[in-house]
Amino acid sequence: MNTARKLASAAAIAIVSAAATSAAAEDRVYYYASMMLGHPYFLDGHLGLRYAAEKLGVEVRTIGVQGWDPAAHAEAVESAIAKNADGIITVMWEPGAIPAIKKAMALDIPVVVVESTVDDTGALAFIGLDNYQSGVTQAKELIRLAGKEGRYVASGNWGASNTDAKIQGFTDYITANSSWEEAGRVDDKASTADAIESSKAIFNTYKDIDAVMGFDASSGSGLCIAAEELGIDIKPLAIVVNDREAPVLECIADGLIDSSIVTKTALSYYMAIQLMELFNDENGALKGVPVTANNDVSGISVSPQNLFIGAEVINSENIQHFMHENIPQYE
Repeated sequence: MNTARKLASAAAIAIVSAAATSAAAEDRVYYYASMMLGHPYFLDGHLGLRYAAEKLGVEVRTIGVQGWDPAAHAEAVESAIAKNADGIITVMWEPGAIPAIKKAMALDIPVVVVESTVDDTGALAFIGLDNYQSGVTQAKELIRLAGKEGRYVASGNWGASNTDAKIQGFTDYITANSSWEEAGRVDDKASTADAIESSKAIFNTYKDIDAVMGFDASSGSGLCIAAEELGIDIKPLAIVVNDREAPVLECIADGLIDSSIVTKTALSYYMAIQLMELFNDENGALKGVPVTANNDVSGISVSPQNLFIGAEVINSENIQHFMHENIPQYE
């Protein structure tokens, strides 16, 4: 066989192989099984899932509950297992779903945790933000905006693993590198309605403060709406929050919030599907990576345990690129 014919034959084999892989991918169904599905924060997560479905040629279904319900969260993962999912994505603010995750993995159903995680989930991997380092980024942003001394109040949904890690990173850095003092904390429960009331408590209780730090997706929305309802000008305060709810983006555009620390939400959901596709590859590409003589027998995981995708800062200079109406949408 001459060189040209060899190349043509190799190309034909590659095309057939790619077509077979694509056909196999079309048959795979992945489940996003979690809670808090109705929270506006997850709009970007759903966008990432739709993008993954289109680009990777798979089907993605969502199952779970709209609000905070750890028992229902675990049931959602169990339900995905019962539906013979090819893989499961979930979020771990607390450990209730760990037994279901370990059950799925024992059945060779890959589970990838995104957004927030806890110890010993048993999942294939965690893909998302290094929440401690995000807190460090937030502390650096406060110092950049307002210098190295002053008094601040912190707002967050305390007890959630990701929020607790953020406040720890923030506190460690701000204590070591400045003279900022914490005047108090309020619990906004990651709910806009609760965040409005807790923010009103901040403005009514703490009169001599220089900054407010918000550590979850609803903190910034609550601060802006509360200030509007109370008729308070919050522009003199340094305000750094988290995430990208629509009211937060609008308040940054209006100069009411200085900055928001955000993760690349859509990327983590896309990469979760991509990693599970590698796990499910018919040729066993991921499982066969030569880490040991026999990965199955040795009992090791050949998947990276943590993939940190980094935090970005939204401010007045780049806000237009983060507005939802300017970002492509996928069906």
